[in-house]
Amino acid sequence: MNYSLPNILSFLRVLIAPLVYQMIQSDDSSMIFYALIIFSIGAITDYLDGFIARRLGNQTTFGSFLDPIADKVLTNAALLGLMSIHIIEPWIIAIIIGRDIFITLLRIYADRIEKPIVTSFTAKVKTAIQLSCTIIILLILSFSTGNNYVWTHLYIVDIVMYIIGILTVYTSIEYCYQNKTLLILLIKEPLIPGIKTLIATCFGIGFSPFAPGTIASTMSILITILPITHYQLQIITIVSFIVAIPSIRHMERIYGDDASLIVIDEVIGMWIILSFDFVSYTPVMLLVALILFRFFDIFKPFPIHLINKRKGAFWVLADDIVAAFATIIILYGYSVLQIGSKLLFMR
Repeated sequence: MNYSLPNILSFLRVLIAPLVYQMIQSDDSSMIFYALIIFSIGAITDYLDGFIARRLGNQTTFGSFLDPIADKVLTNAALLGLMSIHIIEPWIIAIIIGRDIFITLLRIYADRIEKPIVTSFTAKVKTAIQLSCTIIILLILSFSTGNNYVWTHLYIVDIVMYIIGILTVYTSIEYCYQNKTLLILLIKEPLIPGIKTLIATCFGIGFSPFAPGTIASTMSILITILPITHYQLQIITIVSFIVAIPSIRHMERIYGDDASLIVIDEVIGMWIILSFDFVSYTPVMLLVALILFRFFDIFKPFPIHLINKRKGAFWVLADDIVAAFATIIILYGYSVLQIGSKLLFMR
């Protein structure tokens, strides 16, 4: 695992993404101003991680993979926040996120067959414009009162987003053309085994040499950015559990029992925690839930360590499920104490 400063800076952008989304979604100018500051810091680290890696001679394949992923997570979190307060049209967000998912999956496959994709100059320009324009939009919203910005600045936002949309489509075509040989190989891959690998590794996160379980647990929190209810997340979690069983079996046949690249269990564990309605999607609650879950999953206190000794796909999921419920018990106890203290104070 490479815990270098450039990789830590990249990972920092992933961690602050939910916080930026929550602040923008509040539709409060002061909170959006704080989101602007945090997002700008994240944008600066995008430059710093590459600069530091080059100066220290610490450029790695994993760093080259993580850097653009972190950019996409942070930027898309901000764009989804702007969409939630009706500043950006959903169809533009769909184009941007769809393209990012496609390119990310292509990168994962390219790294797996040891034919890494080089980020194009046009893509770098697109990312720079996207970051800059997001900062400008947040700046406008930070110093606006009421809904005045809708009438005075909305046309600027529309023009900017159309430009980004066009660049997004263009870079997608460019990547496909430059990597047409890679695409042909991908198309020839067996479909079902490929899907099982994607599920078990949570779209390639499991192949990370840098704490794949922790990264998967952290990335799973990003589902709170989507406009879904706790009940809907429960349904998603149940479906994920069902499809995870055959996927884990497939990976264990190839890589061995409970291989480290199987991370869908960590994702399901976190989703179980987040699906309970007393778990609010605030930055503090999400961070506490993540820390508690990782503690139980890594150190495996009784009875988790007993479950972890069992073999098979179900038991791979079971120890994370128990770790999730241990976390839920602590969070629920804390919420009850909070309510009790408030009632006592009211008396």
